[in-house]
Amino acid sequence: MKKLYIWGVAGFLACTMASFTAPIFADDQSTTVVPTGGQASAPAVATAEDEGKLANFFKSIELAGFVDTYYSYNFSRPNDRRGSTPGFTRDGGLNKWVDVRAFDREDNSFTLDNVEISVFKPSTEKDPIGFGFTTNYGEIAQRLTFVRDNSGTRVDGADGSQSFTISQGFVTYKVPVGKGLDIKVGKFATWIGAEVWESVDNPNFSRSLLYQNAIPFTNTGISMSYPLLDSLTTTGYFVNGWDTFVDNNKGKTAGYQFNWKVSQNTNVILNGSHGPEQVDNNTDYRHFWDLIFAIKPFEKTSFNFNADFGTEANGALTLDRSNGVIKQPGQNGKWWGFAGIINQDITDSLGFAVRGEYFDDNDGARTAVNGLQIWETTFTTNIKIRQNLLVRPEVRYDKADQGIFNGHDGELTTAVDFAYMF
Repeated sequence: MKKLYIWGVAGFLACTMASFTAPIFADDQSTTVVPTGGQASAPAVATAEDEGKLANFFKSIELAGFVDTYYSYNFSRPNDRRGSTPGFTRDGGLNKWVDVRAFDREDNSFTLDNVEISVFKPSTEKDPIGFGFTTNYGEIAQRLTFVRDNSGTRVDGADGSQSFTISQGFVTYKVPVGKGLDIKVGKFATWIGAEVWESVDNPNFSRSLLYQNAIPFTNTGISMSYPLLDSLTTTGYFVNGWDTFVDNNKGKTAGYQFNWKVSQNTNVILNGSHGPEQVDNNTDYRHFWDLIFAIKPFEKTSFNFNADFGTEANGALTLDRSNGVIKQPGQNGKWWGFAGIINQDITDSLGFAVRGEYFDDNDGARTAVNGLQIWETTFTTNIKIRQNLLVRPEVRYDKADQGIFNGHDGELTTAVDFAYMF
């Protein structure tokens, strides 16, 4: 499987390079002429100009990636959690586990979390057409791949069948209008939230409750971004919906982002998403707002505050202990929460990050558990060994108002993450 993944990425990259470089030679190559003697003339030789175009193309390509692996231990001593899907894992009709931490759910296990390779060609004024794609192999691919089960409910690929995914794939174009209108078409990481699925790009190793439960991971559609002011950029989105590669209904979701750079060290971002998200349902809309406030008051100290609020018509869910998750007709669902992160660098190679957050899903709209409220605290040490090797020990405690953690209302976990970035 690993060899198949490596060769698959290499083949995909090679095909992409070939598709972009072929026109360079095709434009200037003369038509082959067969003389009277019956022998074809020699094909045209690439000129210095052609070689220069090819060299410039490869110079514009940005290649990056990392290998991320970790060991985790859960003091709640759950039964085998590997392969569980979001929602309850039921035992004898009793709710035992809510999968509120799908990105690091393994217990007492060494886990290959993510082998990620990203290839980008940015759009510029001189060269306005660009593209990008991101591949993922490992445990992360299961979390970012959504499939439908026998009942038609969309769940992640946590059964282990999805070990490879293309999490992003898009084409970009910079329209020469004013300061430049940036257009992106395809599948891309969601614009919502203060964290991303790449653990190495977050202050903490484990993802927050808000990232896992309150927001989407990816969107497929089109976005248009334009700098209204030097300090204010606005982006509009028109997409299939939340985590839908192919739309699950006949409606579309509209979204927006206002990114205001208040000062050199302060940013305020407002995100929104509005559209129908339920399967074969175009009338029950989901409305969601996300606010991010980031400030760096000192050279080695930064604060990040994130607040979310969502509501959905007929979106309240509950767990029927005999038949599984069902809707509550006529009841709207809402969820909200907030998180704060303090990131403190001690030296260039040592730092600490502390996160505290609260998530309220009283209507079961996101977890299918009525009256659920959770808070968590996470402490992470970030140790950079040389330039590209990152080691991160972490301790985390989650607390709920119900016994969702293997029958307990609290859960203590530890992890050590190792990541090599290139």
